[in-house]
Amino acid sequence: CDWSSDVCSSDLNAAKATTAEPRYVVQVGAFLEDAKVRETRSKLEKAGLKTYTQVVEAKDGKRTRVRLGPFGSKSEAESAAEKAKALQMQAIILSY
Repeated sequence: CDWSSDVCSSDLNAAKATTAEPRYVVQVGAFLEDAKVRETRSKLEKAGLKTYTQVVEAKDGKRTRVRLGPFGSKSEAESAAEKAKALQMQAIILSY
């Protein structure tokens, strides 16, 4: 994934959609510390955004991804990404 771009494909484990239409999620971070995960999710949810987490193995230990979605359209994902960016957060749109 090229983190400098706004959209990239992802090989999410749960990624096999049942339809031909792509689905989208917005990743706002991947954290080592649980406190940062809670802080990030709280800030996003107070802004009316639905969050979820995914724990993944990384070179430096387990990281918890904080994501928004899933969304059925790119425009919905873009709208959520803009809201996250307005909260001074990174927002990467992923499709699967």
